[in-house]
Amino acid sequence: MEKKGSNPVLHEQFHQIVEQQIRENYPRETKETLDRLIRLGHSRHEAIHKIGAVVVEELFGVLKSKEKFDGNVL
Repeated sequence: MEKKGSNPVLHEQFHQIVEQQIRENYPRETKETLDRLIRLGHSRHEAIHKIGAVVVEELFGVLKSKEKFDGNVL
């Protein structure tokens, strides 16, 4: 069930982005973070959401600044 005001299409897109990062192990920190969050007791789904929130924040920053994404900053 989606939260009121959330966009189910974007929700799914961010799930797919995180899953792709995990599959490709790029950036490697994504898989490391997933494993760490699961060890801390979060479900895999919760962990994907937490990682997705970081992706959203980074994407928003890039769009807001209108600058090219620099993966080396992470």
